[in-house]
Amino acid sequence: MTPVIFLFLFSIFEFGFAFRDYLAVANSTRDGVREASVAGNVTDADYRMLRSIQRASAALPTGTIDRIVVFRATGPNSKVPPACKSSTSAATLTANSCNVYTPSDFNIPRSGFGCDPVPNPLPDPDRFWCPADRIVSVGTGLDYVGVWMRVTHSYITGLFGSGITFEDTTVLKVEPQEQ
Repeated sequence: MTPVIFLFLFSIFEFGFAFRDYLAVANSTRDGVREASVAGNVTDADYRMLRSIQRASAALPTGTIDRIVVFRATGPNSKVPPACKSSTSAATLTANSCNVYTPSDFNIPRSGFGCDPVPNPLPDPDRFWCPADRIVSVGTGLDYVGVWMRVTHSYITGLFGSGITFEDTTVLKVEPQEQ
């Protein structure tokens, strides 16, 4: 009887921590895409989006965020291009109009953004879909911006495996800006 009670108790703990991480991922993508949508074509839009995600993901244990992708969406139900989820090739990322970030990019200063492809000391991480190129004029049709995030949740007890991966995508239309 005691082993069954402990199994039940550990199940509750594991589910609770996993659900917390799932909610943190969902909230982080929503906060990030809202910031990217409002920032529109401001040069540091991706910097602002990353700061927003960093704040919203504070509940996640350190080292659980695997990848963050900002991508040009074609509509409100768009999915992140598969190549953006896994590739680091400049040609692939350029063709798919997406910027890929990792948690180490939280440390890049605002001056490290600006779409500059020249290494000085590194190329700017937002160069594949430059925020300045985002369409924010109502007359020409607004761009859609999407944020996708993947997090690996590690189980504490190991009774249910080593962990689980959570992914979330949120897409919004870029807010119109005054010209």
